[in-house]
Amino acid sequence: MNKEILSLDSFKYQYSKLKRRVEIFLTKFITFTYKQKLPEEIISIMKKNRNYLLSVEEYLPFSEYDYKQNNYGIQNYIFHKLNEEIELFPTYTDILTLLIKELNQDRLIYLEIGTSVFKNFQQIENNVENATLYGYDINELIQSIKNKYKLEQKKNINTNKKYYHSKGRNEIYYFKDDVLSKDGAQNFKSMLHEKINVVFSDALHTEEGILSEYNNIIKGNLSNNFLILFDDLNLFTVEKGVDKVYKELQTNNPKIKYFSFWTYGWIGQYEKLHKIGIITTFDIDAFFKTKKLKLPLFKEVGFKLPVK
Repeated sequence: MNKEILSLDSFKYQYSKLKRRVEIFLTKFITFTYKQKLPEEIISIMKKNRNYLLSVEEYLPFSEYDYKQNNYGIQNYIFHKLNEEIELFPTYTDILTLLIKELNQDRLIYLEIGTSVFKNFQQIENNVENATLYGYDINELIQSIKNKYKLEQKKNINTNKKYYHSKGRNEIYYFKDDVLSKDGAQNFKSMLHEKINVVFSDALHTEEGILSEYNNIIKGNLSNNFLILFDDLNLFTVEKGVDKVYKELQTNNPKIKYFSFWTYGWIGQYEKLHKIGIITTFDIDAFFKTKKLKLPLFKEVGFKLPVK
């Protein structure tokens, strides 16, 4: 019986490995056809972000990575690619950087749910000034991030809940809690000083997680003009949750649009393309056309709701 279990586990492992290789091959083929037409503006952003990535010695020391107990949401094969050089095809970070630079009309108030080891967060922070950036994650901060931003632990006088805060070129907050915790979300909201205009959602990849983020953390805290970027619509029930968020937002404001496309994630060409969703008050379609930026399977997902 044990031999049968081992044989089945071995088969599953080999199948998963082969599937990932096929997906990566298809990814390289698809991105090759789009690379040739990338506009200079996104190329410039990619180069700046890649140079920044190369300047980071280590995102997560092996001593702080425990695959079974505390892996920061990072699978083993991803952990070993965290510091590998990424080729010049847009990651979701590059796209988000472009959108922040061009569409954000006022000062950036940014919320990242699911910061993990701050790989995306640091690139965004490196591209902005005089911004307020909030990180929200279930994990303890890695020591290098505490040191870099000189983050100091504080207590919210209203809730007695601990968080991290620092002031520099940008003002940075870090709040540790589970996105499924209503009490945690309430404590976090008591820290907010202004309405958020950009959200990056990359935490619990389930419908439950997406709806909890929206209902308990995001809802009621968005500025009049906003952009929410959701990673990994192609995983599990994420897309179902994003569809429900869009339906509620669009019911209250018919001008809100919902777009999707495929692009690189945080380790670039070393894994398959990610399906990205954006819910926003901005016309991303018109913006991308103006910039002459074409991304795989880009489309407006939006549907028309019945008129009351």
